[in-house]
Amino acid sequence: MAQVNKMRILVLGGAGAIGSEATKDLVNTSDFSEIVLGDVAVERTREFISKLGDKRLSTVKVDANNVEELAKVMKDFDIVVSALPFRFDFNVTQAAIKAKVNGIDVGSTEDQYGLDGEAKKAGITYVAGCGATPGITNLMAKYGIQKLDCAEEVQIAFASFRCTAIAPGLLYTTFWEFNPAEKERTYYKDGKFLRVGPLEGTKVVEFHEQIGKQEVYYVPHEEPKTLSQTFPELKKIEVRGCFPPDTIELVKILVKYNFYQDEPIEVEGKKVKPIDFMFNFLLHSPAAKENPVWAYGLVVEVKGKKSGKPAKVILKNSHPPMDEWGGRFAYSKNVGIPLSIGAQMVAKGKVKQKGVLPPEASFDPIEFFKELSKRGIQIHEKTEKTLG
Repeated sequence: MAQVNKMRILVLGGAGAIGSEATKDLVNTSDFSEIVLGDVAVERTREFISKLGDKRLSTVKVDANNVEELAKVMKDFDIVVSALPFRFDFNVTQAAIKAKVNGIDVGSTEDQYGLDGEAKKAGITYVAGCGATPGITNLMAKYGIQKLDCAEEVQIAFASFRCTAIAPGLLYTTFWEFNPAEKERTYYKDGKFLRVGPLEGTKVVEFHEQIGKQEVYYVPHEEPKTLSQTFPELKKIEVRGCFPPDTIELVKILVKYNFYQDEPIEVEGKKVKPIDFMFNFLLHSPAAKENPVWAYGLVVEVKGKKSGKPAKVILKNSHPPMDEWGGRFAYSKNVGIPLSIGAQMVAKGKVKQKGVLPPEASFDPIEFFKELSKRGIQIHEKTEKTLG
């Protein structure tokens, strides 16, 4: 196996809202010989690189819509990292298989796992969904499952505290999470995936002190599907999440007044979909760029039995407050840093399996948590006895 300090890494979207933090962490903690940022916005990427001042950094123009072009660029690298919006996940995975290059991305989609056989045939490892959630939450769940003699239920909650329109890709994610037509918003129970609507399953969860108590709702994440396959003994898996209160109030209006309708409406002789109007309006709204608290909260509860008695393992994250951790970057560090850690672990050969894998099938949670801790992200554990 090649040494990491002789390896070249390609970071797609490495100057974006999330990718920039993955890039910074790679610059600060890795010994890759070259760190190349791939993007269509070459000039913006060059400006970002100039601020970091690391000779290993450079950029290459690449269009993530073109699988053949992606694969051609990837062939010159030892590992590819994608910090692109999740709508590009399938393309990037396809390209990595064509190029026979190991990869990892910040998001995950169900159709990626359909490429598992092709990835195995190509002899590559591709880890899907290694951000905060999915990502850290998968490993928190794995850790809790391993602490119990028998695990039966996993409850995941996140609070993504950032402004409403931090970037186009993340605004799209917010809208997608609560789209009434989204079929992937499900939870797992007794071997079945049960579809639920937006803003359903309301639950109050207490996150770390920067965020506090928040209402969370069912969201369309991949953890129920991957965890149920990795740990078939589980009987129930749920994922809920929220954004800051102002963003949630906006989402409630979008849902209530059917902004998600497919039928365009006519405005001064022009036809436009309501959700497209709102999307573009928010991208240009100064108010949608502000938020009083930038942070990320994660809480995972695993229920089951320990020594023959009902027990619950509770895991929570914490991180430095925004005034000590780069202001608004306190949000994106929580997503970009685990992506960098995962990339370095894959590059060092710590993931032996081939195929398209979720984080819980790829990494040792204790080792991963130690790396997070070095960077200021702490995972706190508590085990409680329950009455059943």
